[in-house]
Order: sequence, then structure tokens, then C-alpha cells
Amino acid sequence: MRTNFRIAAAATTTLVAALALTACGGGGSGDTKAGDRPAASSVATPAADDAQAPSANDSAGSTAGDSKASGSGTGTSTGTGTGTGTGSSGSGSGKHAAAPARTDSKPAKKPSSGGGVVDTPCTGANVKLTATPVTRPINHILLTVTNTGKTLCNAYNAPSISFSKDAQSPIQIDRDTIPQAVVTLSPGASAYAMVRTLGEDDGSKAYDADHVTVYFHGRSGNESTGPSAYAALSKHVAVVDSQARATYWQSDLSTIDSW
Repeated sequence: MRTNFRIAAAATTTLVAALALTACGGGGSGDTKAGDRPAASSVATPAADDAQAPSANDSAGSTAGDSKASGSGTGTSTGTGTGTGTGSSGSGSGKHAAAPARTDSKPAKKPSSGGGVVDTPCTGANVKLTATPVTRPINHILLTVTNTGKTLCNAYNAPSISFSKDAQSPIQIDRDTIPQAVVTLSPGASAYAMVRTLGEDDGSKAYDADHVTVYFHGRSGNESTGPSAYAALSKHVAVVDSQARATYWQSDLSTIDSW
């Protein structure tokens, strides 16, 4: 009787232990599923760089991974890969615009206009002087200066003229012949001035001249500048200094050919 009681007690104890193990096994299975969800959610969070929030498809992939008992790693990999790939593609197309084509060609230089303000006076150093007696009008000499230099020069104002080495009165200048602009000569170009040697007879004694010396002026017109120029006359001319007059330098001979 005592032996049967012990056997019954042992059986009861075994049954209780089996039930306890069954209960523990059921609780462990529930804990495993609960632990899978936070792990999958944590991995699906985008990286701090340029990844964007996962889409609905990403969440579905993560959930599908959770539903598998051994799919924690697989589900996480699929969700994260899809979400990160989509974010990187969007970031790449938005931030990295196509770089403009590089060119090594330099801008073309503008051609030079030849030189700014001309302030070099024409003098005996850069011009050649010729003096030609003309038949009409009578008692007139045409002065021509030609630029023999390599740069521009200005024929300022009017020529100062001397027909002899002896002291003489300054030759008057006709102010009605002032040009509209300073006469600038390029290399090879010429300027002209007309000189009257005699006027109406007033009893003054004339002298013969066989050459002419021209002195040049600077911008102000008051000073003499540079070397003078000398030219021999093809024939003697009669000169009365008090009656002699000259024009300003001109770029166009026709403006003074009948002066």
C-alpha cells in the first residue's frame, strides 16, 4: 500500500513537471517573436548620411521578415537594402548635377585701335618739308610736311616761318583758317599750309629769298618745339615780312588752294 502511494506520488510529480515544461516552452516561443520586431525596426532606420525613410514596400519587407521564425537576418537585409538603395538614387540625382563642359580656349583678344591719345608734335625730326612757289594765287608758296616716322604726329597750329637769317618781323597768321580739329598725320601722310610773300605795294622794300625755314609748335601753340625743317625754293621769291601771311596747317589741300 505504501509502495503504491509512492508510485502515485512520483507519477503526480512527473506530470506536474511535464506541465511546467510545456508552459515554459509556450512562453519562450512568444518571447522570441516579440524580440524579433525591435531588431528588424532598428536595422531599417536610414543611415544618417543621405538615406531616406523606408517606403511602404520596405515596411512590408521588414514585416515579412518578422513573420519568419528564422528570418530576422533575411528580412532585415531585404528591407534595409531596398530602402537605402532608393534613398541613394534620389540623393544622387538631386545633388550631383552634370558639370559644364570644360574649355581651355582663351577669349579672343580685341584688336588694338592703334593707340590712345596722340600727343607727339610733328617736327623736323619726323617730317620732310617741301616749299613750292605757285602761280595762282601769285606771290604764294605751298608748304608741305610729310610724316616720315613710324608713329602718328600732330601738326599743331600754324608754321612759324623764316626766309632769311637776318632779324625779321614775325609773319602773321590768318585765324580764319583754323581747322576744326588738330591735324594728325599717320606715317606717309601730309599736311599743308599756304604762305603769301607779298601784298599790296605800300612802299616797303622787298628782299629775295631762296629757301624757307619752318619752326613747329606744341599743343599750346605758344612754344617752339623740336628741330626746325629747311627747304630750298626752286626759284627766288620776293618777300616783305610785314605783308607776309600764312595759314594754319590743313589736312585737306583744297581748303586753302585758292586762299
